[in-house]
Amino acid sequence: YGIDLQKEVEALESEFASHLGISHVVTVSSGTGALHTALSALGVGPGQEVIVPAYMWVSVLAAVVNHGAIPVLADIDGTFCLDPADVERRITPRTTGIITVHMSGAPGDVSKIQSIARQHGLWLLEDCAQCNGGSFQGQKVGTFGDMAIFSFQMNKNMTSGEGGCVVTNDRRLYQRAEACHD
Repeated sequence: YGIDLQKEVEALESEFASHLGISHVVTVSSGTGALHTALSALGVGPGQEVIVPAYMWVSVLAAVVNHGAIPVLADIDGTFCLDPADVERRITPRTTGIITVHMSGAPGDVSKIQSIARQHGLWLLEDCAQCNGGSFQGQKVGTFGDMAIFSFQMNKNMTSGEGGCVVTNDRRLYQRAEACHD
């Protein structure tokens, strides 16, 4: 913001939405910031359980814990991402959602995880920090879940040195993310 608005952030959000074929993008300062923003928009809070992969970056666990929720570790499969069968076993009455993390540029079986989430009335958040540009069965990662996050940190495959974003097709979740991201 300031006197000479350059509109760079708005341009990035528009171009990234077009790149994914998704409706809404909210840029933030980091992938970790994107996790916190998405979990806030999803209403994560104390006592809720969130299923996460046992193999992921520590920011995933930290974001869940910082919201007062309980991370429930699920095994990974040969993709090094969530094992759908173990996710199913970890669901309890306190489970509110699932975070799937596409690790090291390799997408997990997100369509099976999406199906499990829908079957149990859970939200699905995709962590695509390490898999920007990846796809699963011809569909881009970040477009399966209720929301997804991306990181533009210097070690990622698309970088701006630092930064991240939250994406969604759900207008209500977008508005909630927009309200809490600042």
